[in-house]
Formats: sequence, structure tokens, C-alpha cells
Amino acid sequence: MPGIYIFEDKNKKPLYIGKSISLKTRLKQHYEGFTDGSSKALQFIPKTKFLYYKPVRNDIEAIILEANYIKSYQPRYNSIIKDDRSNLYLIFTNHPDTKIKIVHATDISNLDLNDYKNQVYGPYTSGVVSQSLYKQIRNIFGFCLAPFNNRQRACFNYHLGHCPGACTGEITIVKYHRHIGRIKKFLSGQFTLLDKSLHRDIKTAIKKTNYEKAQLIKIQIEGLHHSLSTRNSSLLLKLSDATDALQYQVVKKLGHPKLRKPPIRIECYDLAHLQGVNYVGSMAVFIKGSPNPPDYRHFHVRLPDRSDPFAMRQIVERRFAHREWGKPDLIILDGGVPQLSIVSPIIPEDIPVIALAKKRETVYYYDEKHKTTSVSLLLEDPVLNLFRSIRDEAHRFANSFHRTQRQKSLLS
Repeated sequence: MPGIYIFEDKNKKPLYIGKSISLKTRLKQHYEGFTDGSSKALQFIPKTKFLYYKPVRNDIEAIILEANYIKSYQPRYNSIIKDDRSNLYLIFTNHPDTKIKIVHATDISNLDLNDYKNQVYGPYTSGVVSQSLYKQIRNIFGFCLAPFNNRQRACFNYHLGHCPGACTGEITIVKYHRHIGRIKKFLSGQFTLLDKSLHRDIKTAIKKTNYEKAQLIKIQIEGLHHSLSTRNSSLLLKLSDATDALQYQVVKKLGHPKLRKPPIRIECYDLAHLQGVNYVGSMAVFIKGSPNPPDYRHFHVRLPDRSDPFAMRQIVERRFAHREWGKPDLIILDGGVPQLSIVSPIIPEDIPVIALAKKRETVYYYDEKHKTTSVSLLLEDPVLNLFRSIRDEAHRFANSFHRTQRQKSLLS
């Protein structure tokens, strides 16, 4: 099951706090990192006397709980605390015109907040996680981007139906402050308390025959239940398993002759088209096990290449015409042996390349004698999860670009 876990010392003081899509697999991974001497577990496991773990329903709940535990206990061996410059937080600006922002740790002091504890939520390790939470609270509750502005001009969220009307004067300052309180309860992990509060409010609204308000609260309750009941081992939690120890496991479990050190930069390539029309490609990039969207790239597949292996060869060849993009430590091709055989010759000799086939999630590569080797990892294996995560990102990125191009074609 997904959940959070805490390694504690003899005084039950937290040493390290983490989360995972599989508690059993993650704890085993920490132990392997300790025995191999390849991870920070070497520092905190010898001091551990107690292990606390809490299974949760899904990744959103795990992310929120982990962030609140780290914020409360400040565990010594969490790099998230040591390197606070790179961490992101969800910030509520001062009352009454409260806005919600995603802010880097170094920028918090510039906001001059009145109550740090009740206005700062996090830390979150990546933009993917913080953006996902930001979208969750916008979709479930809604919030205003320009509350109580002098012109009463509707904000962008209002036009999308995700604003209670603080910008247009449809809600008072007191009521909006209470509305913001619900979002804070969600980010604090007070899900049961929040659910009871919403049910009380809907009963009150029905008694006062304010059915429009009751309908809005009902939508919030349904959104909350959907968010907490969906068991989705998504990219958010897969990323939390991409630790330093996992980078060493990639080398160990693949046994690739060219992969002798942990891959810091991994690139994955995928294609998208509709019966050969609007043929596009994508490159997704993970650095140290986490997505790095600024390095993602789109490609238009040019004629005459209209088969997947040759189209992939074309986009990879064009990628290596850009030395300024940096050098990958590992390349993943979405496909099987055909993609591997056609694309490999144009990739620089010193760069390891593998193909990941969707059907059985089998990894293919060439050994030292240039013979095809296949590796089948367990579906719950963290190494395979890492490969699938970057493959899914490349697939998502290619499909979104293909849809955009298809819409442009239809309009023209």
C-alpha cells in the first residue's frame, strides 16, 4: 500500500521521513541502500530504534502528510530540509486579500507573512508535486486570483468556474476567509474534520432553503471524496522512490555494458500520430530521478519517415545536432527491438541506450558482442517504475503536442 514512514531514534525523535507507492518495497530499498553503502540510509539506520509507518489511500494524501510531518519535526537526515533553497511551498498571502501562490523557500521572507505556521504549507520536492496540489485545491474548492480588487474585475479562475466570487463582490471578506480555511484544512491533512464541516454547512444551507449554496458545497464534498478515494499510484509517488540508491540499482539490475555509473540525466523518446497524419515526437528528461520540464522537447517528424522506428531515428538524430542540450547518461526508446536496431547506430558510442516495450514492460539492449539482451523486471520494481514514469511522461508530452497540431489542422 502507499503511505508515509518515519525512522525514529531511541527517544522517538524522527531521523528521516518519507513516502512511497509501496511501503514494503521502499523500506526494503532503504535497507539495501544501507547494506550496499550507497545511500543516506547508511547515516540514519544505525541510529534507528523505532519505525513508524502509516498506510494511506492514495498519493495526494501521502504527499500532504509527508510535507506536514517534515514541517513539524524537521528530521535531521531529510535533504529536503538541508537544501531548502530548491524546495517549493504553497503560500497564503496576508488577510484580507488572500492569494495562493507557489513560492521557492528563498522567496518566502520577501512576502512579510503575519503567521508563518498558518500561511506556509510544504515543503514539496518538485514543481510537478506543488502544481498538482495547486490544481487539486483549485478544482475541489476554487480560489480567487485577485480578491477584492478595486475594479471588481473577474479573475481568470472566475471565468473557469473555480472562484467563489471574491473578485466580483459576490462573497464577503469574512465568508471568503472561511472558504480559505477549508483549503488550509485540506493541505493540513485534516480530511475528516473538513468533511464534517462541509456536511454541517450543506445541512445549514438546505434548512435556509439556500439550494444554490448547497449545490456548490455538494460539488466540493464530491471533489474531496474523489480526490481521497482514487487509488492512483501516479507519477507523484513514483518520484519519491527515485532516490540515490535507486540510481545505483539501475546500473546493477540492467547490467548494461556501457552503463557503469548511476545515470543522472535520462532521456526518453516517443512518437504520436493519427494514421500517419500530424506525426510528432517528444523527448522527456529526468534528472536525478525527477522530471525536468524545461529540457523537454517537441519534434515535427519530416517526410519521408512515416514508420515508427525510422521516425524515432530521425528525431534522435536531430536531438544530437544540439550539443548545447547536454549529454544524456542513458537513453530510453519507447518500443522494442526494431526501434533499438534502427536508432542505436546514430547514437554516440559511449551513451547507453535501451528500448522499453509496452506489451510486457521488457527492457532490450545490446551486450558487448552486439547481441540483443532482454531484461524482465518485476512490475513493482522501483527501477522499472522509474523507466515507466519517464516513458509515460514522454508519451503524455507527445500526445499533447499531437492534439495541438491536430486542432490547428482542423481549423485551417
